[in-house]
Amino acid sequence: MKALVVLDERWNSALTDLGLKVARALSEKCIVSVAAIPGFPAYRIAKEIGFNVLSIEDPRKGLPFKAFFSFKRAVETFKPHVVFTIRGDEMLFGALLKNRYGYRLFRLHGQAKGVRNTFLNRELHRRFVDGVIVSSKRLVNDVIAPLPKIFIPGIVDKETFRFSEEGRKKFREKLNAGNRKLIGVVGRLDPVKGHRLLLKALSLLKRDDFLAVIVGEEKNEKLEDLKNLVKTLGVSEKVLFIPERISPISDFMSACDLAVVPSVGSEVIVRAPLEFMACRTAVVSTNVGALPEVILPPYGTTVPPDEHSLSKAIDKFLSSDLEKLGKIAQEVAYEKFSFKALSPAVCRFICGRV
Repeated sequence: MKALVVLDERWNSALTDLGLKVARALSEKCIVSVAAIPGFPAYRIAKEIGFNVLSIEDPRKGLPFKAFFSFKRAVETFKPHVVFTIRGDEMLFGALLKNRYGYRLFRLHGQAKGVRNTFLNRELHRRFVDGVIVSSKRLVNDVIAPLPKIFIPGIVDKETFRFSEEGRKKFREKLNAGNRKLIGVVGRLDPVKGHRLLLKALSLLKRDDFLAVIVGEEKNEKLEDLKNLVKTLGVSEKVLFIPERISPISDFMSACDLAVVPSVGSEVIVRAPLEFMACRTAVVSTNVGALPEVILPPYGTTVPPDEHSLSKAIDKFLSSDLEKLGKIAQEVAYEKFSFKALSPAVCRFICGRV
């Protein structure tokens, strides 16, 4: 069985990450090649993992026929039984060539904007798509509903994300955390990630036994603006920014007593919360996207994206047995969202239908 996984996303996004993980899951039963755009993260990461990588043109740059013919060359070179795509452009190309080359076509739906419910989209899916992996039940509409589907909000690699006692100790010493409880946040500095909401929520806490550590690179939110907000809110002694990548990030996650995901939108693919959970960290989050489908009591909770609800939830968890809740979170991450848990389902759904 041969599966071609087409990753035409430009960024190292949650969509790219989940697409690569589906490719890894399929590789347990299939011969997998990845088609990706040279110079972009999916191409580089797929090479690092060890996949055979085929080059395709960017469908959002220049004339679309160049991208179409590069996709066609990838199909002719690899001769797949299955084609799996993560975006609409390559799904359309896959549909146009499906009957000629005799493969089955599958699609990952995991973008925050959802699937446009148009007549063309409904017909395209009905006539050509053999099944979809959906990252959140909130994405299901008239386009997706009639199709065979499985729900996978995220997959966590437990070989990379696991609790480290040594890493926890070193990172806490590095931060001079002492006996304070560490609140961890991981995500690019972008308005959709809700850092301003988090800072306002922290300013409402009537306690001094915590340090919130925010790890993330500047994107659409300036670090200086967030630092000024910290000063305005009077929480300078309780908040620390680390505006660069940490390696290994699992050491930081192990050091944290509580993770917070304060996003105000998106999050239809769950990545950072599952990574925290795998490192024995309980999670408080907003109830956007797929987060309520993964973060559940007792190891976590989701609340509306307002500072009062978020502050109350953080306060409640900081007063709980976080070590015990973290162990439960890790069990859930491994038993429900690891490769061991989800790879068989992915292989049965895609490879078993050929």
